[in-house]
Amino acid sequence: MKITMSPDEIYTEYRDKVFSYTRSKVQNYQDAEDLCEDVFVKVFQKLDKYDESKSAISTWIYNITKNTVIDYYRSHKYNLELLDNYDYVDEPEEEISEESLEFLAKALNELSTDLKDIIVLRYYEGLTLKEVSERMGISYGIVKLKHKEALFLLKLKLKDLV
Repeated sequence: MKITMSPDEIYTEYRDKVFSYTRSKVQNYQDAEDLCEDVFVKVFQKLDKYDESKSAISTWIYNITKNTVIDYYRSHKYNLELLDNYDYVDEPEEEISEESLEFLAKALNELSTDLKDIIVLRYYEGLTLKEVSERMGISYGIVKLKHKEALFLLKLKLKDLV
């Protein structure tokens, strides 16, 4: 037996519930919104496989939501463990030697394209992380996470190069 609700009806009926659940599990508001949207992408992709005789649609959507949140934490676990130990410190500006700039350029070139783009937009173009997010077309939460990852990796690479 197939679902009798349209995708619009499903979204209207369950969007607030799904968002409330993701928001209760994820601290960052934008990440919770992204997860909520991910849930509905999965729901609509799998809608033709849903069978009302096996479970209520609310149960099915709840399971997709729960699994999406679990996947989120699995995929961010490594980054979060590293970043929990990394603090930002505003240090006074110092004169940077030509050699230090060469080390920095080499370390920056070793980063993935998306991490390098975030660093360039943030520090060379002077954009805020919110502006970087808008420019790159990805969520603020992802930009924030990748920014921290990029700084951490640069720190490691520079430590190895110097």
